[in-house]
Formats: sequence, C-alpha cells, structure tokens
Amino acid sequence: MADGTAQPHRDGKRRPVRTALRRSALCARQACGTDRNPLCRRSDRTRARLLVLLVTLLLLAPLPALLIGGLAYQQGRHTAEVQLAQRRQVAAVTLASAPKGQARIGQQSEVPVAARWSLPPGHSHTGQVLVAPGTAAGARVPLWVDASGQPARAPRSSADITADAWFAAAGTLAAIASFAVTGVALTRRSLDRRDDLAWTRQWAEVEPEWSGRRPHGIDGR
Repeated sequence: MADGTAQPHRDGKRRPVRTALRRSALCARQACGTDRNPLCRRSDRTRARLLVLLVTLLLLAPLPALLIGGLAYQQGRHTAEVQLAQRRQVAAVTLASAPKGQARIGQQSEVPVAARWSLPPGHSHTGQVLVAPGTAAGARVPLWVDASGQPARAPRSSADITADAWFAAAGTLAAIASFAVTGVALTRRSLDRRDDLAWTRQWAEVEPEWSGRRPHGIDGR
C-alpha cells in the first residue's frame, strides 16, 4: 500500500535528525550536570562543556567578523575621501607616440611615454605616464596628481574598499574559528592523556584482584 511504503521512507529521513537532536540534548545535559549518569566522569562533562563552548563561539563568530569588516569599510571610505580631497585628475598630453605591439602574458598592458600637464594653473609639469601601446603623440590621457602637481595613485574605488572589508571580515571569522577549534582540540587531548593515566593506574590496582593473581604481600605469598 502507498501508506505502508511512504511512512518508512519519511522515518528514514527523520531518523538522522532525531539522532542529532538527542545527542545534542544529551551533550547539553552532561554539560550542565543534569543527566544523572553515574558512569559519566568529570572529564566527560568537561568534554561536553567544551563542545557547547565551541558551538557557541562558532555561532557568535560572525558578529565580531561583521564588526571588523564594517570598521575596515569605514576606514577605507575615510581614506578614499581624504585622497580624493588631496588629489585631482588632469589631462596629460603625450609628447611622443607609444611603441606599438601586443602585450604578452605576464607583461604590462600599458607602456610609459613622456607627457606634459598643468597643475596648479600656469605650472607645467613633464613626466612619464602609462598609456596603451600605439597611443599617438598629442593624445590626452587622464592622470591623477597631488596638490603640487606630481603624479599620484588614484583614490581607492568603492569596489576595492568593499573587497578589503570582506577580506577583513573573512579573516576575522577564520581566525576565531581556528582559535576555537585548536583550543578545544588541545584541551580534549590533555583530557585524554589524563584519563589514560588514570585508567592505567586504576587498572594496575584492580587487575591482580580481577584476574586472580595476588601481589606479593607481607607473608611472601
């Protein structure tokens, strides 16, 4: 029947979810000490608390990452505004023709050529500017200069500022996640070593009695 075949299929899909929820609930009870399991050691509860702490840190990690990304974006915007206030774009006139040729892979797509521009008004400057290969003499090309008229880098674009902000946020998120996972892993390893030593010590005390062997006592037997 249709009902008889569909129900097991739905239960099969829900079973992993239910198992994960039960394990999460058990871990939370162990972390809080409310599971009332006499076989649960203190180290087991510490492991449960570490797991809860790790999940909490991973869930909260996006908040400081977004904060750092927002600060990086604001700083980038401020820097771009300062650069834009201190720099101007002028038209430089090329004094010679740029050599022709196709740019090869790994080489620059622009070539330097002598050019002249004016800034401040009435003050002429001559220098090298980057133009496309084959640019004719007398061509006007845009050039960013500072207040003294010297060539300067263009202010950062909105795309660059946004990319830097996302990189800062992603780096912060990765750093927090790495720190949390590494810290929990090292702590769990320390707990494992401590449990192994305790198990070895307790087994050395119990094994002779359990196996029927008797340690050499005072009477020599």
